[in-house]
Amino acid sequence: LDGDADRLVVVDEKGEVVDGDKLIGALCVYLNDAKVLKGNACVATVMSNQALEDFLSKDNIQLHRSNVGDKYVLEVMKEKGINFGGEQSGHVIFNDIVKTGDGLASALQVLALIISSGKKATEVLNPFSLYPQILKKGKDNV
Repeated sequence: LDGDADRLVVVDEKGEVVDGDKLIGALCVYLNDAKVLKGNACVATVMSNQALEDFLSKDNIQLHRSNVGDKYVLEVMKEKGINFGGEQSGHVIFNDIVKTGDGLASALQVLALIISSGKKATEVLNPFSLYPQILKKGKDNV
């Protein structure tokens, strides 16, 4: 967890840090399979890798994009009636559990996903390959 415990970084059994977009993708499909994902969609920021959107589309899950910042993710979630969203940085919001990013709640959901799958974290939390990506700062760039 980060200093104020609103973000989560997951490390798998091999000691590798799980990419935030992969974490969001795995959790989103998990919620969808459990039939608790509202709006058949989730929210991520404009910084999220296109591979996340392509991965979710295979399960007919729509990815809505927000500006960078968990407050913007939550804003789009509320606007669209969605209960799950997050950022690459580890801010993950389970709106049915808590109304802001909460690292402990996110960690418990990740553990539930891993346990229910009966698989290792490396298998469950690596559901797709990321595309090459360049992030640019600026008014008109992502």
